[in-house]
Order: sequence, then C-alpha cells, then structure tokens
Amino acid sequence: MPFFTTDDGVRLHYRMSGEGRAVVLIHGLTASSRHFQKQILVMAGHFKIVAPDLRGHGESGTRHDHLTLKRLAMDLKQLLEVLNISKASFIGWSMGAQVIFEYIRNYSCKEIEKIVIIDMTPKLLKSADWSCGLPGIFSRKQGDFGHEDNLYILSVMLDNWEAYSKVVARRILNKSLYNEKMEFDAEASFKGKEDLPWLYEEARKNKAWVAAAFWVAMAMQDYRPVLASIDVPCLLTYGTESNYYPPENYEYMQKQIPNARVVPFVGCGHALHIQDPELFNETVLKFLLEIR
Repeated sequence: MPFFTTDDGVRLHYRMSGEGRAVVLIHGLTASSRHFQKQILVMAGHFKIVAPDLRGHGESGTRHDHLTLKRLAMDLKQLLEVLNISKASFIGWSMGAQVIFEYIRNYSCKEIEKIVIIDMTPKLLKSADWSCGLPGIFSRKQGDFGHEDNLYILSVMLDNWEAYSKVVARRILNKSLYNEKMEFDAEASFKGKEDLPWLYEEARKNKAWVAAAFWVAMAMQDYRPVLASIDVPCLLTYGTESNYYPPENYEYMQKQIPNARVVPFVGCGHALHIQDPELFNETVLKFLLEIR
C-alpha cells in the first residue's frame, strides 16, 4: 500500500488507481478511503483516482496535535506534490468538503479543475445569520442544535466511543431511521440498509480523541466567505433524506458559487454515494467528463 510522510512526520496512506486526469476523493470524519470503494474502480476507468486516508483515519498515522482542517489541507497539497499532480478535481464528502474549502482558502482554485461536494454545509453550527447548520436530531432535546449540544456530543464521544459509533453509522443514513421522538427504528426500510453493519464496524475503528478534535475543528469554521472565490465548476449533491442539512443550504451555496449546480438524491441520506452508487457515479462522471 502506498504511503507518504508529511513535513511534520506523519505517515499517511492513500489509494491510487487508473490513468489520466487526476480526481481526488476526500472522505469525511470517522471514515476513510474505504468509504469510496463503490466509486474507485468505476471512476478509475476514466481518471487517475487518488483516495487518501486523512491523518488519524484509516491506515494513516497521526500526532496528538495538528488536528485541524488547515493541516488536512496542507497534507492534501503535499500529497499532490509528491505525486507530481499539478491539476486535479476534488470530490469531498462531509468533512472532506470542508477540507476542500480550507484548501481554497489557503491555496486558491488554481490547482483545481472541478469540485464535487457531497452533503455538506459551509458552516456547521447555526447562528443568528445562519439557519442551515445541524438540525435538532443532533440535540439532546427536540429543537435547534446549539453550543451546549455541541459540548454534549463531544462528551459522549469521549465517554463511550463504542456506543457512539452506532450513532455515527445511523445518522449518516436516512431520516426514516428515526421516529417522531427521534428514537432509532431498527425496522425502518431505506436505501443502503445492508451497509449499516459495515458502516458501524468502520466507525468503531476510529479513536475518540481524534474524532472529537476534528469535530471541534469543523464546528469552529465558517466557510461562507470562501464560496464566492470558487471559480471552477462545482457540483453540489445532497440526500433528500439526510439527517444533516436542509435543501436551503444547497440553494444558498449555489447562489454564492459562480458556476454551481445542485443535484438532490431522492431517498438517500448523508452517505448518498454509498446508498445509491450507480446514480452517483453516473452523475459525477458526466459532470467530470464535460468539456468546459
């Protein structure tokens, strides 16, 4: 398996296959390059696919510091330099999308050909001027998710990661997993239900302190000012059954990004590329193969 070592001494793993123009797949929090296994082989027939395990995830190492989105963007830039890739398209899922925003904040879009965002917001927490952050399902009580709820989630992560891993796996799937009281419904039917045990096993492999550190890193960010500087074609995808962000989030992003389009995936949640891989792969390949 290929690895490279960052300038702060962390050994990072990545997967690479295919030939041609480069496409980088950037996973979310508590995930890894394995979460793109339904994309890599298909897309490698058209592009050079690079799928890193972000530090602290998958087969990659980590440190007890440098657990920030800025560092993840630096890692990505250094990986591209090691591979002599001067131009690439980026596909970012969840936290992976914020890694892209951070990359653009620090390095601009000059090395980016196209961007695909999978079910993510430019600002995680709601505020007086932002209503598209995390919803009530993440709070202790029904209602908006706030700073106290954020601290509560961090405390739960650090108290019992084994139990919280199940929550992670469930929440990246569909709203229909929960009843009106926001209790888990094991009998619910939804796309990708067969992946739930695998998603749980993958989530539980993570370290609680790494997940908590990156959650804080995301909660601190507001990438809304970055959106207007995205001057390359951008595809915004989201699941209509996502537990995370409302359709208005993507309408806002489309208005802010000069060349963006929105594609909803009906019946999917946060992990739409896992739940409906055929439609996702077809949609994204069509977008990436378009001549500008």
